Amino acid sequence: MILCKRKWVFLAAVFYTVVFSFAQNPPLEILKKHIENKEIESSKLLLSKIKKQKLFKSQKASLHYWEANLLRLENKDDQSYKSYLASKELYSELDSIDKVAQINVEIVSLLLAIDNPSTDYNLYINEFLDYAKKTNKPEFLSQGFMQLGKSFYNTNPVLAIYYFQKAAAENQKTKDEVYGARIWQNMGATFASDKVMKLDSALYLYEKALKVYKKNNLPEYVSYIYINKGVVFTKKKQFDKAIQNFMKADSIPVKEFKNKNKEALYGFMANTYKEVAEYKKALEFVEKQKVYQEILNEKDQKKAIEEISVKYKTKEREKENQSLKQKLLQNKIALTAIIIALFFSIIIGLLAFKNISKKKKIASQEKLLEIQKLEKKLKENEINEIDRMLEGQEKERQKIANELHDNLGSLLATLKFNFQAIKNKGTNEELLFLKTDSIIDEAYNEVRNIAHLKNFGIIGKEGLLVSVKKMAEKMSVRNKTMFNVIPFGLNERLEGNIERVIFRFIQELCTNCIKYANASEVNIYLNQHGAHEINIIVEDNGIGFNSNKTGGNQGMGLKNIEAKVEQLNGTFTVDSGISKGTTIIIELPL
Repeated sequence: MILCKRKWVFLAAVFYTVVFSFAQNPPLEILKKHIENKEIESSKLLLSKIKKQKLFKSQKASLHYWEANLLRLENKDDQSYKSYLASKELYSELDSIDKVAQINVEIVSLLLAIDNPSTDYNLYINEFLDYAKKTNKPEFLSQGFMQLGKSFYNTNPVLAIYYFQKAAAENQKTKDEVYGARIWQNMGATFASDKVMKLDSALYLYEKALKVYKKNNLPEYVSYIYINKGVVFTKKKQFDKAIQNFMKADSIPVKEFKNKNKEALYGFMANTYKEVAEYKKALEFVEKQKVYQEILNEKDQKKAIEEISVKYKTKEREKENQSLKQKLLQNKIALTAIIIALFFSIIIGLLAFKNISKKKKIASQEKLLEIQKLEKKLKENEINEIDRMLEGQEKERQKIANELHDNLGSLLATLKFNFQAIKNKGTNEELLFLKTDSIIDEAYNEVRNIAHLKNFGIIGKEGLLVSVKKMAEKMSVRNKTMFNVIPFGLNERLEGNIERVIFRFIQELCTNCIKYANASEVNIYLNQHGAHEINIIVEDNGIGFNSNKTGGNQGMGLKNIEAKVEQLNGTFTVDSGISKGTTIIIELPL
């Protein structure tokens, strides 16, 4: 009697709270808050009151949605499914795509939770994922990947973990730590599944999720974690720890999915007590589990959900058929218009084709003549280029011959004269010997200088950088011209052929500096940028030249280098002006 009075007092308090709230706030907003706070009894009163009012279509859609959520809290999954579908239909008519997408993901979550393989949830999850990918909203993508992962939990755990990881990556963009914890919890359950059995990984993820749930004061989710941990410890044969976690879960007062939560928990506890041979307690929890199984009546709910699903699919097919008939009619009209347009297009096309064919024939003949002229010009240019190259080589040989004749000839003549004088006993032999020795040294150095200026080679063991430094050292003349080598990033040897080509470029440019620049300082920069590019800069402070009017031997040498650089897919840049020095930049891919 006392209990009955208390119940009526409680219901009266709820009723007055609802009436007062109704007077202050829009009813649907109040209903939403009550359901989100899991205040089931007050939510039911509000719902019955709102249903009696006249509502717009958008309000009806919202009402069905929140009714579905309320029914789900009470584990009335078949009625919840029906309300979700009613809400989805109304939102589809209102073209509220975001709402339709959200309902799809809620339906998938509901169907996966009841574990009914005969009900196809792929229709809803595919619709949701298509929309999520179009909008590219991370919160939608995260929810979609989460439900996709749950769908593969039993059949393909590896794929399930993959989708949970994708869901976590998208969720990081939203910074929703509670949803992130739910992803960890589901991933942990997958690691704990019989096909994976990575139990320590599962416990690690459960602990991460538990911290977030406690921080955000979510007792229902804390209860789920304790149940999950109890299952893991059961699999690890640590039955005491399993029972401790199950007892913690049972001690937490839950509002959300209470019946289903208790039914699963008591089933796990019965099995655990059976494992430790405490059969009395095992039987006690079996009886408790039966009570909640009778309340849930899941078999009837699954059957009802299947019937609703079949009706929904039939209705959707009828809509599709109606839409298809309308499209076929539109297609017939469009096809007739296309055939008429095509007929006239063919006639116009035939006339145009004849005209275009004539023009193409004339254009083809003109193009052929142009190609023949171009080929002839290219051949002439090639022959002229070869002639100029041979002429340059001949001049270079002549210059070397003149150097040998003018310098070495006189030195050797003097040498011969000194040797003849040594034969004469009356001469000062020591003085002649010293002079002769000096002349030999001078002749040797002259030959050595000519050879080095013409043919500095890269010594295989030394590499590009060492060879360039040696060349610079030998070309430098104190108080006249100094050659400086400044490397950057050239830490390893390059491919042999590339080293030889680069060395020839630098040698030619430095020789030009000696011959034409009249510079007191020449800087050689060798810069390697990673493994794919090298940059060569040769810079002098000489007299410079007009880079737009290069000519003579210097201009010919630069053109040859430029052609070679282009052949190697590089770039060649000259920056010079009268009395402003010269900077030449070569960039080559490696």
